[in-house]
Amino acid sequence: MIKKTLLIMLALVSMITLAACKTDEELVLPDLAGKSKQEVVNIFSSLGIIGTFEDVINVDITEGYFVSYGDGYTVGAEYEPGATITVNFALFANVLPDLTGMTQAQIYSSLSRLNVIVEIQTIETNDVEPGIFVEYGNLLDVGDVLADDAVVLVYIAEELIIPELGLIISKYFEGSDESKMIELYNTTDAAIDLSNFMLTIYRRVTTSTTEIEIPLTGTIASHETFIIANPNSKAAILSLADMTSADLYYNGREAIALTYYNGVDTDVLGTVGSGLTYANDKTFVRDISVVEGDTTFNIADWGIYAVDNYEMFGSHPVVYPETFTLEAEYLLLDYFTQAGGVVEVEFIYNNDGDTAYFTPGFEGNDRVRFIGIDTLETGSGNLAADAQQYVASLLENATTVYIQHDPTSGIRETYGRHLGLVWADGVLVNYMVVKMGYSQNNYSDEDQQLVFNGISLDQWFQNAESYAKANNLGMWA
Repeated sequence: MIKKTLLIMLALVSMITLAACKTDEELVLPDLAGKSKQEVVNIFSSLGIIGTFEDVINVDITEGYFVSYGDGYTVGAEYEPGATITVNFALFANVLPDLTGMTQAQIYSSLSRLNVIVEIQTIETNDVEPGIFVEYGNLLDVGDVLADDAVVLVYIAEELIIPELGLIISKYFEGSDESKMIELYNTTDAAIDLSNFMLTIYRRVTTSTTEIEIPLTGTIASHETFIIANPNSKAAILSLADMTSADLYYNGREAIALTYYNGVDTDVLGTVGSGLTYANDKTFVRDISVVEGDTTFNIADWGIYAVDNYEMFGSHPVVYPETFTLEAEYLLLDYFTQAGGVVEVEFIYNNDGDTAYFTPGFEGNDRVRFIGIDTLETGSGNLAADAQQYVASLLENATTVYIQHDPTSGIRETYGRHLGLVWADGVLVNYMVVKMGYSQNNYSDEDQQLVFNGISLDQWFQNAESYAKANNLGMWA
């Protein structure tokens, strides 16, 4: 604000005389709209007012003309004889106005009062109606004061065309070696031009995220897959690939997005900026219910398979297994000497939901403690009793019972009891106890040493707990 002060000095006698001629009701501030400084000086002289004049930036009123009273005074306000009144006059400057809600024509009209060069461009967005002001460019903002002939960049909205969301990331593979593979699937009834898309790998580096972009080429036909692989992948994977890229590299921490040419992500695996390990040495397969891309990652939309399992690539959709059984390869191994091996037994009884007696050889202090579960102790409530009865029902009615040697836990605990995975007619009792909500999941095998139906046992247990929670079973009710 540029201030100029002009004191209108009137003869004291004249002021007294004028004031004496007026009643209190007449001592009110006049309307000065459209008045120049000189005109205001004349008016104030006749009223016996001392005026303090200030110049304020205002592009809506002719420069040098009345804008407003200052110090809280308004037209019609009363004043005391001899009072000093501040009056604001317009001073021109190139001040950027608020253009919110304006069309292109209105923007030109508003900015035409400034001595600037106006450049209008479009920006894709669905947050503002097409053709309406979005924002200033070049870091300019409302209220900025510019030099004459400055260039003012203005963006107006252009409708953002949402790309075909039927192109999705259908599978993810991260092998135990350098093999990497991403599969895309076209859920629509028409071919999709892949040159409009790219894969974006959001790699977390310390506290920042780096974006690696992989342009795609070719066309993906209706209800067909398209596979991108790292060129260092094993030969069997490269034989499946439709294209390769050395930039397709990740270790299970990264988010991977399908990105349209305008920079908008249309589908995402993982959470951008997270950096947490969630997909290391795993295969992810999209659930058959997913037919459109989604930029919010939901783990429930993905089936997770064991490391180095890629037999389902090249075909989609794929039904994720819901059950598994004791596979024949383990029946050839010995429980006492070989990890994963089994021994056939007969059930005697169980005191609770995670410990039982079997014959031959698993009685007394040699009883079996079930791996991966921890049910409530007997006598601690209905849930404990229900767990004991549930386990007993599975084992009492079984024709064949096996105890399996868990590779991670071994076959003995510190108290001398045997440890084991207990199977009743091909059903893993430990797993079912978690799935029914009688225990939380305590099983862990990061090395994925036991695999059933293409899924690591570690993952099966995680799936079981998710199922119990989703269905409010047992302890999750």
